[in-house]
Amino acid sequence: MRTAVCTLFEGHYHHGVAALVNSLIAAGYEGTVWVGHRGPLPGWLTRHAGFDPGAARLQVTPQVALHAVALDPPRSLNYQKPAFMRALLQVHDPAAEAVVYLDPDLVVKCAWSEIEAWFADGAVALVEDVDGALPSDHPRRERWRDFFAAQGEFPRRGLERYYNSGFIGVPRVREELLAAWQRICEQIAAQAGGALRERKLGAPGHPFHSTDEDALNFALMLTDVPLHTQGPEAMDFAPGGRHLSHAVGAAKPWQGHHFRGALRGRPPSIASQAFYRFARGPLASLSPLTLARRRVSMALATALGRLYRRR
Repeated sequence: MRTAVCTLFEGHYHHGVAALVNSLIAAGYEGTVWVGHRGPLPGWLTRHAGFDPGAARLQVTPQVALHAVALDPPRSLNYQKPAFMRALLQVHDPAAEAVVYLDPDLVVKCAWSEIEAWFADGAVALVEDVDGALPSDHPRRERWRDFFAAQGEFPRRGLERYYNSGFIGVPRVREELLAAWQRICEQIAAQAGGALRERKLGAPGHPFHSTDEDALNFALMLTDVPLHTQGPEAMDFAPGGRHLSHAVGAAKPWQGHHFRGALRGRPPSIASQAFYRFARGPLASLSPLTLARRRVSMALATALGRLYRRR
């Protein structure tokens, strides 16, 4: 199966892009990683001997290429996930049979063939969020229904689980889901006002606090596309995962301060440790000295975390 993989980044998240691509190579992915970005490309990419600035393309290995696409929407890039995925299918990679989106703070730990198997039969691949329970009659879903009824959007099914938007695999034959997701993102963005550049809207009680994630979960209610789903362990949100590792939260592993965090009772997460498995490879965003120091800090912080953790 020809699968186009994509991610979106701005600012310091470029470090995550390097590790993500390294993890895809280690997993056995073959194809192009399409990287939508706002702002300049990082030096580790533009100074790479194989980077073609005219095409914004780097052949990282004989099997994997990185292709950058400049974006500058008037809103957070999180709103752009479905639009970018559709652009791959329609413009950038029209021969692709499926498209996979991966957040830049996520790495792949399993063989790529296991990921493709989730959507190879035409189902959409998803992973539950940290707290994946959101019953079909939950007040939050009722607020979604009420809001979107005024927009002429009516659910076709109820769902009991809530899915993370950091990973989604969509076969071309299910592009209708991406169209619905894009439409709902645009409707939520229209309500955001001056907060368009923010990843979150309002307080946690806001019906669209998680913007693109809430939009995805309502779009899933609008369509009846088949789903293949995994529990939160598939992103290392719970013990026992082996597929993906997602470093959610404001502090990202490439920012360091691991030992300092452990002293405060916050040892490195499994996802932070997974990042360092792939921080060095065909792509390197951190200097060898910085990486060595960070790994020592990570090892000490992990050891301290076995003794002390804030409850």
